[in-house]
Amino acid sequence: MSNRNIIVNTSEPKPGILGRGDLFAIAVGMVIESGMVTLIGPAMAYTGYSVWLAYLTAIVMGFLMVFPYIILGGTMRVAGGPYSIVTNLFGVSAGGLVAYTKLVTPILNSSFALALGLYVNNLLPNITVKVIAIAGVIILFVLNLLGMDIFAKVSKVLSTILLITMVLYVIFGLTQIRQPIFDFSGEKMFTGGVKGFMLAALLLINSANGYYNILWYGKDAKKATKDVPFAAMSCVPCLLVIYVGLAMVTGGVLPHDEVAGVETILPAAQAILPSAVYKIFMIGGPIMAIITTLNGVFNDVRYPIAQAAKDGWLPKGILKENRFGAPFLIYTYTLIIVLLPILFDMSIVTITNIFQVITFFMNVTVVYAISRLPKKYPEAWSKNKFHLKKGGLYSFCTISIIIYTVIFVKGIFSIKPAYAASAVIVMIALILIGIYLTNKGGIRIETSIWQPAEEEKND
Repeated sequence: MSNRNIIVNTSEPKPGILGRGDLFAIAVGMVIESGMVTLIGPAMAYTGYSVWLAYLTAIVMGFLMVFPYIILGGTMRVAGGPYSIVTNLFGVSAGGLVAYTKLVTPILNSSFALALGLYVNNLLPNITVKVIAIAGVIILFVLNLLGMDIFAKVSKVLSTILLITMVLYVIFGLTQIRQPIFDFSGEKMFTGGVKGFMLAALLLINSANGYYNILWYGKDAKKATKDVPFAAMSCVPCLLVIYVGLAMVTGGVLPHDEVAGVETILPAAQAILPSAVYKIFMIGGPIMAIITTLNGVFNDVRYPIAQAAKDGWLPKGILKENRFGAPFLIYTYTLIIVLLPILFDMSIVTITNIFQVITFFMNVTVVYAISRLPKKYPEAWSKNKFHLKKGGLYSFCTISIIIYTVIFVKGIFSIKPAYAASAVIVMIALILIGIYLTNKGGIRIETSIWQPAEEEKND
């Protein structure tokens, strides 16, 4: 094999079948997830009744974090994920960083598994949270091994049920608020000062920007550069209503000390809902949000790791499939990564902070790669749907990187020094391995990023 590294862009497919409505439904399903039902209590411990304002801040900051991705979606048709973006716009070694980071990102799903344990434990108190969390992950692992992608097939229905359930709960809950959550000079408002408020917002931010992942559906969109950004940005008003409303209800129904630090929204829900309605709500809302999010880990990890193996970053042996077409070695590896934090008794907040630390280098690399759009594709950039000049793109990318950096620093100081050091060492090691293999050569990378067709440019 030649020692040269080769980047090959796959041929652009014909326009897909997904319109604006389809893309919006998928994007909503991506962002309305388990973070909203697990992090409000811990965030409230930082900032008191102002947690709803912290969630609003998190949504705005989350939008600014991912806006460069949306700008890219309004300029290019993208299908290959962060891996395609950085290798196409930045280079081979950057692709290695993304490929290897994907090996450790499943850790975030440990927090979702623990959230499942917390909620199911409320229905089945004789089974511990840890046992439920482990059992839940293993059941989903087995279902995926059997090729039973049942959740993907009915995701639209599940997302609709989830959305309706949460909206109805928020509307009803807002009429039940009894605490002074709008008294900005109150004793339990901004309990941690500016620092506590920002810690709360930075904790919540991960649950408030997942809609940008709709960018990877460019291959399946009818008019990618027009409809993908629209679908992503349309999620923001939904988050303002659901997330801010949910934070108001969770923090405003019961006294501060009964809610702050609690890793579920159940105290408030139990206080305002009749018993039968409460159980229906718990299944149709929080539990459904968690299961749909948690199940996604196997496919979210499957494709980037499989592509990394095909391109030469990982041994091709991991691509072996069972008789149902499931890559059992990749799924098994994913299962182990998800289970480890649970077995080590890490909290949901600790897992979230570790995730924010280990993804920092990848996120900054992707945003920097996006800033190279005008240089790499000047013609497509001149037709971008936001009518931005280069200075505008550079400004938004700079803001994004600053926010990612603040989150990284917050994560470092919010976890045990041993965890922080381990996370940083792991990421530096992955960067060095990527550089070594890049210098060694023989990497053949496939990317999927295309300039829009003429009819779309002129639309």
